[in-house]
Amino acid sequence: MSPQRPQAACLPEGPISPFDLACASYLYEAMTDYASSLDRLRTRIGVGNDLDPAVEEHRLALLKFLNEWGCRNLATDWHWLALAKLERWYCGARERLGSLENPPWSSDAQSRRDLADVFNELSTSIAARKMRKGREMLVSYGPTAAAKTLFILRPGLFPAWDGPIRSELGYQGDGESYAQFTTDVHAKIAESAECCKQGGFVFESLPEVLGRPAYTTLAQLVIDYYWITLTRRVKLRKREEISRWLSW
Repeated sequence: MSPQRPQAACLPEGPISPFDLACASYLYEAMTDYASSLDRLRTRIGVGNDLDPAVEEHRLALLKFLNEWGCRNLATDWHWLALAKLERWYCGARERLGSLENPPWSSDAQSRRDLADVFNELSTSIAARKMRKGREMLVSYGPTAAAKTLFILRPGLFPAWDGPIRSELGYQGDGESYAQFTTDVHAKIAESAECCKQGGFVFESLPEVLGRPAYTTLAQLVIDYYWITLTRRVKLRKREEISRWLSW
């Protein structure tokens, strides 16, 4: 079933079943070209640590990918500015990002502060300008592009998000909320994995079972699920309903 909007910033209660993740994964690939955009980036640059924001070619490939993934605030005419801001941000954030190889969703308050800080520094950096009613306005990198950038850098660690997901789940667009969201996503993964284990199913094998590319992470599958059910508001069908259809 599609999750219901909670009262506070948190993910809906209960594990996500592999059945629902499988349905959402199929719909995600069928309804959007986002999976193809990610595959083009991964094929060209590589996965995780293979992408080096210190390299201009990699930064440009990342910006083009973010445009394809809906980050229209990063206007192509202003990529020269975003390229410079990305380089400067990564120079200051590289060491802290390296320390976050250990899960920031643990009880380590310093790790969560570091994640919040590097997120805020990127999200609030000015990446473009635009004219509105004859006045020039500054355009920030933004929380959606910041989260998707972190996801590209550490796909198993950092989840992507977008405005509808934040709104529906009650999160704000700042780094503290993103650190909490990251904590919550990994708690959801652990909860879902334990549920599957009790049923004799290895949750970690799901990307391979679904035929997703080798670089697909559990964090990515969970976000695909929330994108389908929250951003696109698709109501997933129950197993019993699909079984009835199969009997026709």
